[in-house]
Amino acid sequence: MKRRGFLEKAALGAIAIPATLSALETTALPALVRDIDNIDPWLELSKSAYTHNARAISAVSGGKPILAVLKNNAYGLGVVEVGTILDAVPEVAGFAVIKSSEALAMRKGGIKKPILLMADFDRREGVDLMEQNITLAAFSSDSTAKISDLAKQVGRKAKVQLYVDTGIGRMGMPYHRTSAWLKSISNNQNLAVEGVFTTLTTPDDFAREQIERFKSVLGNCDSVGIKPGVTHTAPSYTILRLPESHFDMVRPGILIHGSPPGGGELTKIDLQPVFRLRARVVRMEQLRKGDTVGFSRFYEAKKPVWVATVPVGWADGYSSAAENGAVVLVNNKLYRVINVNASHCNLEIGEEEEVKIGDVATLIGPDNHEITPQGFANRIDGHNYLQINFKEMLPKFVFESF
Repeated sequence: MKRRGFLEKAALGAIAIPATLSALETTALPALVRDIDNIDPWLELSKSAYTHNARAISAVSGGKPILAVLKNNAYGLGVVEVGTILDAVPEVAGFAVIKSSEALAMRKGGIKKPILLMADFDRREGVDLMEQNITLAAFSSDSTAKISDLAKQVGRKAKVQLYVDTGIGRMGMPYHRTSAWLKSISNNQNLAVEGVFTTLTTPDDFAREQIERFKSVLGNCDSVGIKPGVTHTAPSYTILRLPESHFDMVRPGILIHGSPPGGGELTKIDLQPVFRLRARVVRMEQLRKGDTVGFSRFYEAKKPVWVATVPVGWADGYSSAAENGAVVLVNNKLYRVINVNASHCNLEIGEEEEVKIGDVATLIGPDNHEITPQGFANRIDGHNYLQINFKEMLPKFVFESF
């Protein structure tokens, strides 16, 4: 079977993948994965970790249902793959995305739970969105008129949630201008209001003020005869800090993917990393004293040293800052990253040839605290969701657990 055909079938579940990869024995992998001349870097996703995180978020939210935010290709991990995993998790009531293409891809991938498109959409995709039962966000008078026109075209009411700007300043109808807008919606027979939501900022004091503003908008809904439906305000950060923000459901983004926002609040919730970024060593070479690596010659060998090349680079979404302190796990030992370019990174192995061509390198994963998303972030002085930069073309394999 050709490589592309294998990956397509594997993504659709047509090829069996081992359930557990804690040791990742070479013989446990499909033949193609063993073939180092033909394998690309890949991602591994854990069903059990996603399920664990959803349950932990629900518990810390007092049992509130979850609207899982899968924006930006599920933070780089695959909107269809992650959506399929969470579609089977009872604590997850539905999904929120930013791009209409993501919403449609999820439906095409067989995801059944409600999907909220939290942003604008191209008129040419409007009919498809309604036919695929996507809930649309009304966030301005113009967007409301566009959705109403679409409903007339299709010949049935459009499901909408009302997006209110209580102070974040990037999307939504400003809360102080909602009265006339809400009245026009109450008189619009083409819209079926299913919810009202806003997005809270991170400073606690202002988030509390936003909550009060949101409550005033809900009061305006009642005054014009709109039933608000489901209400939600809390992104990941606020879920952990302000119980009063939970309303009818909570809306985690990075939390569901196993990382606390900003790297904080670790003691408040037990999360598990949900992914591994892996590739195989494709080259081993012993440098002489004075030899250098990379265009910039950033690394110079101080003595004879073995260096491994792994085919993952910043063009795949692996941060170029990794050469400033990150490590990679190979054969249960950590090795320092000494160079990252577009397509490769190099590891300093040491005086002995401890690594062989074909060995599996885990660049990010749960196997050692130094290479978890948070550990990686700490080492490069960055944030803990750099996976948002992973390219969509990275093959993805879903496992029951790690």
